[in-house]
Amino acid sequence: MASTTEIELLSLDTIRTNGGRAEFVGPQRPRFHLLALVTAGSALHTIDFVNYAIGPGTVFWVRPGQVQQWGRIHDFEATVALFTPSSLDALTQQVLYGSAHSRQAVWSLGGADLETITAGMRHLVLEYGSTSASSLEIRAAILRHTLTAILLKLTDMGGQANTSTLGHSDVFERFHDAVEREFATVRSVSEYAERIGYSEKTVLRATRSAAGMTAKQYIDQRVVLEAKRLLSFGTDTVTQVASSLGFDDSANFTKFFATRAGLSPLAFRRQIRAR
Repeated sequence: MASTTEIELLSLDTIRTNGGRAEFVGPQRPRFHLLALVTAGSALHTIDFVNYAIGPGTVFWVRPGQVQQWGRIHDFEATVALFTPSSLDALTQQVLYGSAHSRQAVWSLGGADLETITAGMRHLVLEYGSTSASSLEIRAAILRHTLTAILLKLTDMGGQANTSTLGHSDVFERFHDAVEREFATVRSVSEYAERIGYSEKTVLRATRSAAGMTAKQYIDQRVVLEAKRLLSFGTDTVTQVASSLGFDDSANFTKFFATRAGLSPLAFRRQIRAR
């Protein structure tokens, strides 16, 4: 990661060459953002245990803390932007992370939308490789603002909120944010409702409308996702994973995980690492 700009532009071919074949075999959990525009070929790319078919015109965005698996990385080409969270200003982060569309992982673009994002990525590449006499501060600012424009445009392309859910969007987003902060220690819907200042009934209704599941299922789903991330990447034992997620013992965690994921934590770890 370039220390001056906190933004780095690379071709996928360069990433493959620098990393070596072994780098892309198992799951990865980067601490930085990875934004890729696929320019040729096709493959499957896995983000947080969901497989996405990618091809020319596909954009995928892996956020810090998410787990990705490259699959057949030699079967496609892409332009890739790597950037740290701090390369985005506070207002941009608030806008980007403040809607359900900001959690979208993959876009299949065509027409004017693809032209817009392609032009933005091309501008990033040209500015990143520029040898002009501009100061480092000016070039860094241009990179940040261009990247910001691309990310905001992608988020806007995510679609418009259904008008039937607008009345609940603020409630759900507050609930979502609270779950993100406290899922490892808080499991009670009523406690979340109290913390965000709404009735439990309102939170239940908003979550059902926005996410298509109960509020308790939403909490449990977030815990399972984090468990999968920890089990797929790193060396923590099942007992250590259980403890980090607020479980008193590994037996309770194993039962919780198996009921919702369909297999035991150890079986999941073996399965995901065998891919």
